[in-house]
Amino acid sequence: MDDLKINFVDYWPGYDKRNNYFYHLLSTEYNVLIDEEDPDLLFFSVDYSDIGERNKYKNHRCKKIFFTGESVSPNFDSDESIRMTNHQAHYNIGKCDFAFTFDFSDDPRHYRLPLWVLQIDWFDKGGYGNPEFILRPELIEQNEFISSEKNKFCAMIFNNPTKERVETYNLFSTYKKVDGFGHPFGNWSNGEINKYNNLKNYKFSVCYENRLYAGYYTEKLFHAKTAGNIPIYYCDDEVSNDFNEKCFINLNNYESLESIFEHIKEVDQDDNLYNSYLREPLFKDGLIKKEFLPKSILQFITDTILK
Repeated sequence: MDDLKINFVDYWPGYDKRNNYFYHLLSTEYNVLIDEEDPDLLFFSVDYSDIGERNKYKNHRCKKIFFTGESVSPNFDSDESIRMTNHQAHYNIGKCDFAFTFDFSDDPRHYRLPLWVLQIDWFDKGGYGNPEFILRPELIEQNEFISSEKNKFCAMIFNNPTKERVETYNLFSTYKKVDGFGHPFGNWSNGEINKYNNLKNYKFSVCYENRLYAGYYTEKLFHAKTAGNIPIYYCDDEVSNDFNEKCFINLNNYESLESIFEHIKEVDQDDNLYNSYLREPLFKDGLIKKEFLPKSILQFITDTILK
């Protein structure tokens, strides 16, 4: 194998440079070395800690690759970092040569890599620290969480009590008990295993993305469906590009919260209707699209970034 020197900067605190998606992906083809002084590839994110490590490499020869799990676009043009605020978070988006984001883009420097793809254990590592647990591909449609008895009605997990989330929680609670998890409920627990264990006994779970943004699909739908819930999901209309729309209820497809509420009650009370959602696979025809497979993403890196 050829040596490939890489480094990671401006990620979230505690990011493990030797245990993450890109490190393991590249290790299938190269002898990957972490080199903080003279990398061939520099992966950077939105500078969560406002340190600006990327600036040290501004005039360095390395290819600079932007990755984000946030609903922001890459900066291909501005030499100065673009500062922006999104849902009380502050981001610095440095100039990049190539990018992996949620965006639907025809730019040849960009590859669409939504965050849910990184929730799959493609390389049999068990987890990356954050996320601390990821699910092997063969367990997406059947696993211990899906097999758990669904003896509770509905769960909601959130830390940001937006107006829409609170209204949904309050309305659904007038029908049956909705269990909330997160800071507003005083019971937040970190880690994907805790999340799966919180969700595994529920028929439904409500999952709101932070904003409607084309292509912005995080871990929320993936976790809910692979925990055995029927996801009640808030997202934009392009979601059918990634997922099978028959396996969840899209909040964005209804005229009002009350009309969604009536449909949820109908599904809850009709076993045939409930099971029709439950039987549907997360992905159309049960297959993850080719462009999300590691082989395709590695090919983009080797053929486009490293050429």
